[in-house]
Amino acid sequence: MDLEEFKFSDKTILIEKREKLSSTFKIKSYKVKLKYMEDNKIPQKKKKEVLNHLFFKDRIISSKTKNSISKIIFSKKDRIIILITQNGKDIIKNRDKLVRNYGWFFFISETDTEQKKPKKEKPKKKEEKKPENTITSEEFQYEDLKIPLKQKENMRPLYHTKEYRHYLKIIKSENAKQMLLRDVLNDLFFKNESIPTEEKKGIRKVIFYQEEKVIVIKSLVGDEMYENLENLVKKYGWYFYITGVPVGKSDISLAIDKIEKRYDLTYFSDTSLIDDESNSNHIRLTIYPIILKPNHNCHILGIGKLNILLDCGLSEKDNENEIEGDFRHVEEYLQNLPQYIIEEEKSRKEIIAEDFTIENIPENPKIDAIFISHSHYDHVSGLKELIKMFPDVPILCSRITLDLYLLRDSNFLKQENHEEIEEDEYQNIIKNVIYVENGIKIDFKEKNSFISFFHAGHMPGALMMLAKINDFRFLYTGDYTYIDITPFAGTRRFLEQISHPLDYLLIDGTAAQEDFGHISDQFHSLILFLEQKAEYGDNSLIGADPSSLAISFMLIFWRYFRKLQLRRGFKKRPNIYVDMMVRKNIQVINHRYEYIHGSISRLIRDKANPFNSIKFRWFDYSSLNFLRKKNNIIISHPPDLSYGLIRNIINIIGRSPHNFVFLAGSVHESPGAELVEGADEIQFSETWKTPFRAFLLNTFAPHIKIKLHADKNQLREMVKNLEPKEVCFFHQSAKNLTNAVKYVKELGVEKVSLPVKRKLLILN
Repeated sequence: MDLEEFKFSDKTILIEKREKLSSTFKIKSYKVKLKYMEDNKIPQKKKKEVLNHLFFKDRIISSKTKNSISKIIFSKKDRIIILITQNGKDIIKNRDKLVRNYGWFFFISETDTEQKKPKKEKPKKKEEKKPENTITSEEFQYEDLKIPLKQKENMRPLYHTKEYRHYLKIIKSENAKQMLLRDVLNDLFFKNESIPTEEKKGIRKVIFYQEEKVIVIKSLVGDEMYENLENLVKKYGWYFYITGVPVGKSDISLAIDKIEKRYDLTYFSDTSLIDDESNSNHIRLTIYPIILKPNHNCHILGIGKLNILLDCGLSEKDNENEIEGDFRHVEEYLQNLPQYIIEEEKSRKEIIAEDFTIENIPENPKIDAIFISHSHYDHVSGLKELIKMFPDVPILCSRITLDLYLLRDSNFLKQENHEEIEEDEYQNIIKNVIYVENGIKIDFKEKNSFISFFHAGHMPGALMMLAKINDFRFLYTGDYTYIDITPFAGTRRFLEQISHPLDYLLIDGTAAQEDFGHISDQFHSLILFLEQKAEYGDNSLIGADPSSLAISFMLIFWRYFRKLQLRRGFKKRPNIYVDMMVRKNIQVINHRYEYIHGSISRLIRDKANPFNSIKFRWFDYSSLNFLRKKNNIIISHPPDLSYGLIRNIINIIGRSPHNFVFLAGSVHESPGAELVEGADEIQFSETWKTPFRAFLLNTFAPHIKIKLHADKNQLREMVKNLEPKEVCFFHQSAKNLTNAVKYVKELGVEKVSLPVKRKLLILN
């Protein structure tokens, strides 16, 4: 054992050197910080220099903490310094700064001996739990409401909360007599003035468990009921578990499922990729970028004689009788494809024209399939027009992508009847869809040639597409995120399913040059501001994409404040409001939960759905009364605050300097763009202006960026995992990708390219 001493103040601290530390000290946060130090090349300062600076110059750590340290253990090889102390909270709190300053991970322990794991006792056989059972079912009448009333037995574990046990003790200590259920309801609804009429009218269902003394109230709103919970418990001798109304299934999902599909996964199984008359077995792969604007995306992947449109973010035509805009480029591709191939083959092989012969040039090419990676506008804007041009073309996409596309693009929400899809164009799109999900493979006639699909992160339903043709592997990522963002899984857990090395990786470059830092740090920083606002009862407004970030925010905020309430007794848990479009998107997720990979899928399956929480609410033009109240988190789309209803909200929220606003994702349009640039008023029209005095996080902390496009760190992980021989970017202008190209080359990829608009490239 290598020991030395360190003097601080009037005490001597023993220092012990160890060559290597056990796994006890290599906790999850250590591994994260070790990777951070390696990735950012943070130098590891000498132990003596670290201790002298930490104890005598550093002002981050309090003197009280420094004086409490009784021993120091370190391992240079593992980059860990263990501080033995009973008071190390501010070291853990400032661990990130210490890592950056010194290049060491600081572990706090109350003892210098590693705790021995207790021997595992053989688990006792659990008694089989009796299933929950309904005993009686009737109705309770309140004014014009008929409230379903059920008595059940064998209460679900969900209701056995810490709070329940607390109030059960109160019932016993107070000798609170358990009133008859009917007497409780009659008093609660008709006599109890502490509960407002609005909350009583919001109750949609009552379930009670006689033996456990629990009444479950499912309601739209329950603020005052919860505030008066202790009084209710003492008065009635029952514990009230107050929860929300189920968010329900999706009307559009149900309507889509009624329409019979023309094609299925076997559609391409007899399709040959080469001409039957050809003697060549070579299957040519080509890529042709139709449009490369940041807000429009469309490529054509040629696989032999097959042409697959990779997304169809095309600008609409101007004249109904002519092919205008980007659509004409699809027609030009089909008309000129043989010539494009000949020209590219000549340029590749540098041969003389008269000596040139070529096989397998497709005759009369057509669009054979459309792959929709996800439902965002810049990837689907041309789908309706394309189906008019090619009415029989199969569409490859996930169930959630189709639902969210129709929810946004069609007039379904304006229909009086929500049982059917009324528009013919959208009925035809649904009929043409071949559903593909993570892990699905579509085979062709040729052996060892197929396309397959994998989760892309980014948003619900988003997929990547892999084309494996003989030994050549091509992957189109669409928009992706490598990391998991609650509740949706990123690409990292699916990359092992993709055979590599890849030959060609066509990858989203939207944020390839940005560094967002660790996503958990970004969310944590945002939540700290929200917690502070909740503590003072101020309102917070978040602008976000309704189908992705809005749902992530809702679930992350809900989970954080719920834990704060349950574990620390946080009394000011905010209500979380979302607009009706966000709610409709949530209903799709709720309906299609088995196609989501992440925690939310399990929670919905196990009937512990957070979307049903009493703290989660929705609003429209008819229900904006909550704006008069305090302590709300309002999540509304879109990120730039340009949606009609959000104007009414920002007009109220934005006037108070105590309120909080954060615009998530990319903000390019009014009024969000002007606010980010420092505007102190919002102009909605010539006659409508409103002052903006709220605290805007985007200007106060511009480094807090939460986007669902992968940054350079996620790009690195994709490249490292997939080992591509060639990388090509899309979804960003070439001039904005020069550093990204250089960065990928530094990662060891020899060939990194940028697509050339309407220039055919032969890949193999």
